[in-house]
Amino acid sequence: MIEHRRSRRILASVPLMVEVQGRSHRVMTAVINLHGAMVLSPVKWASGSELKVENTDTGVNVKARVVWCGNQSSRGSYKLGIEFEASSPGFWGASYDPQAVEVPWNK
Repeated sequence: MIEHRRSRRILASVPLMVEVQGRSHRVMTAVINLHGAMVLSPVKWASGSELKVENTDTGVNVKARVVWCGNQSSRGSYKLGIEFEASSPGFWGASYDPQAVEVPWNK
């Protein structure tokens, strides 16, 4: 089965500040694309949760939502899929290289 994505997924560790329900949390990305990311979070948020996300490297802010939640890892973090309200090419700055090898997606 061929999977069609809107933008390339790239391995990247980017620090983010995420605000959800009035509380801020630091998270780190594992995979990024122009429409969202897979983040490693100390907190598990429900699918559909609305987020304010700031890239602490670029200072750019976007609105996003949680689209899927994974189980807690042995290191205590949760894998969460987040989707931006609108694509944001400038959000990742130099961290997003469209020429990089695309990452196969396995939750």
